[in-house]
Amino acid sequence: MENIQNKQSFRDWLKEAVDSGKSASYRADPIITSTDSAVIEKTVFPGIDVLTSPAEAFLRSLGVTFFVGLTGNFIVPSMAEDTGVFYGEDVSAASASMATASLTLAPRRVSHSQAISKETLAQTSPGIYSGIVQNLMNGLWNCVTNDLFDNVRVDCTSTNEKRLGTNPTWTDLVNMEASIGGKFMGSPAYVITPAMRSYLTTTAKMTNQGPIYENSKINSYPAYAVPAQNANVISFGDWNRSCVGQWGPVEIVVDPYTDAKKGLINLTVVGLFDTGVYNKRGIVNFIDASTS
Repeated sequence: MENIQNKQSFRDWLKEAVDSGKSASYRADPIITSTDSAVIEKTVFPGIDVLTSPAEAFLRSLGVTFFVGLTGNFIVPSMAEDTGVFYGEDVSAASASMATASLTLAPRRVSHSQAISKETLAQTSPGIYSGIVQNLMNGLWNCVTNDLFDNVRVDCTSTNEKRLGTNPTWTDLVNMEASIGGKFMGSPAYVITPAMRSYLTTTAKMTNQGPIYENSKINSYPAYAVPAQNANVISFGDWNRSCVGQWGPVEIVVDPYTDAKKGLINLTVVGLFDTGVYNKRGIVNFIDASTS
């Protein structure tokens, strides 16, 4: 048996062994780390490929408006919907009296980091690196999504935009829809928490009727159950009236220097984002009175 560490390759060593009549066997160095932590299972991956994060995909499927490539503060105007009138001959049109409002989006830094040991990278395929980068990206978009629903809860507070109660009923939800029913909406949908989904799945619309939440719908509208929604909040409306602003691309910073003496490589994702509701008239919340 011979250690082939200094040979060019196993293939070269094997040829030499056959030509010289040596026994065709060798000892491979074991895969170890500087600690006694478990060895990560090796899997072959095609390379680094960061996929769309589930939270970002959800926001886009919901119809949230994205403003990308922004520079400086971005002001989004909004105003109440108005309807024109057919007037008789020689009659002046009345003023629409549109009171404009605005939402200012300003860049805010979203970031988090992960250190990877060189031993970890040495004992695995590039798939482990890809997985860590993907998790960092997922975490960044989780933060952006959480922030949007925080703003939806805080911003939509007028009479038509906020309903208080406990143990939401079918009537509560229908009244929510009615409060904004006079507005044209592109793709209205409900957003609830997984816990609220469980409650609505086991709560009947009325006596001897089916559950409020059924087949991922509430009253025929799509209903999404996501952890980003605030606890005990049900939101309904046209999500195109909410928005995400992004300044430049998301950066992945690889730093092999700061913790070089520890054998660590630091990965950091950094993005500049802001979120908000630029037209609050199209979204309404039911909020548990005990949490309002």
